[in-house]
Amino acid sequence: MIRTIFPMSTEYDSNLPLVVKGIGVQNNQEHISRPFGFPYYHWAHCTKGEGNLIIGGNTYKISEGMGFFFQPGIPHEYYATKEPWQINWIIFEGSALPQLLIPLGLEKWSVLMISNFQTIHLLLKDISICLSSESPNKIIEASSLLYQFLVKLKNSTSPGNKDAYDKYKQLIPVISYMENNYNNYISLEEMAAIIGVTPYHLCRLFKQAFKTSPFKYLIKLRIQKAKEFLVEIPQMSIKDISEKVGYHDTSYFCNIFKVHEGITPSEFRRMHRNI
Repeated sequence: MIRTIFPMSTEYDSNLPLVVKGIGVQNNQEHISRPFGFPYYHWAHCTKGEGNLIIGGNTYKISEGMGFFFQPGIPHEYYATKEPWQINWIIFEGSALPQLLIPLGLEKWSVLMISNFQTIHLLLKDISICLSSESPNKIIEASSLLYQFLVKLKNSTSPGNKDAYDKYKQLIPVISYMENNYNNYISLEEMAAIIGVTPYHLCRLFKQAFKTSPFKYLIKLRIQKAKEFLVEIPQMSIKDISEKVGYHDTSYFCNIFKVHEGITPSEFRRMHRNI
């Protein structure tokens, strides 16, 4: 269970590029109104119930599997609409954040759907366990875990602006279908039919939500799954992994993998061996 912790840091710790200032869980989130914002960077995600977040002139429903982020000084308000509204949160600061958040796509504020929710939740739990330990280096170790958490958010969430968020919601059935059928051939027409739009309109939705095409998104998903198989099942051959993620031509799979990762599947496996 994630405890509520406000770690004590020394002057040395405060100079770290990333510093966790607090972490915890609200089993039934109370009404929060901050017209002048909050002094730290803030992430929260919902594990139960529903609530509303008012930010940037818009109201967003926050339910299980969703999260929100805002930078210091951003006015906001949030409250439960279906209790208990359980919220897990982490607050942090650090000199690296202004530059780090740009490539991560975290804007001044973001409302996000989390596709890999369990991983994100467990990373917060790892930070909580770290800060609860007796390790003399726990502040530094938590800083490292926070970096991993932020990078994982990049790969596990939808874009944060309202228009892209609305497009993402419309595409959820297609994304779910891809995740369950990435090992099979999937046509553009097949994907479009899932949400009752034309192939052209589907491509537009993907471009607006993810800045990429449906097929490029599918390739990235297949590469992600291949990386998991390469590391988690070391005895599985490259040929079997290739077929497992939908490529029956192993040479083509290896070429696609190298284009995206800069190394071959075998090199990737060797690099991550015994981690």
